[in-house]
Amino acid sequence: MRGTSRSGTRGVVTVERVAVWLLAALAIAGLAALVAGPGADLRTATPSVDVQGTYDAEAGSITVSHTGGDRLTATSTTELAVVVTDADRNATTTLLWADEASEFPVTTGDSVTVDDPRVDSDGDGDYLDGDGSVGFYLESGDTVAVVWTGRLVGAPNERTATLGTVTVGDGTA
Repeated sequence: MRGTSRSGTRGVVTVERVAVWLLAALAIAGLAALVAGPGADLRTATPSVDVQGTYDAEAGSITVSHTGGDRLTATSTTELAVVVTDADRNATTTLLWADEASEFPVTTGDSVTVDDPRVDSDGDGDYLDGDGSVGFYLESGDTVAVVWTGRLVGAPNERTATLGTVTVGDGTA
């Protein structure tokens, strides 16, 4: 009888352990759902940001602004870049808006100005007047894309995504 009693006790302990592990797994899954939010697909998780552009033909510059959506921080963002594409030559220039070392957070109202080298808009003799400059003239049809690289909390891997694209001359004048 003594041997039977022990095996019965071991069976109860095993069931208790399984129940505790099951409850712990459910608690972790619940916390993950709270962090990620309902319906989040962490494989494709990117911030949601509204981007608008204003083109100034006289200054030869385009200003791209964060006009709403998520706040971009160094916690989830490795780099925020502006990729300018010359439509005539299909050439691109990538300029850094913000990275882990500087310029975070990027929030609603923040902007970056990209200029071309043909206009000295402030008359100081230096033709590079914006936050960054491209090696070609900005003209109608050129595009400016805001590209995010990072990893949102709970996402498995770092990823790169285009948050918004503005076309020069397409409602940006």
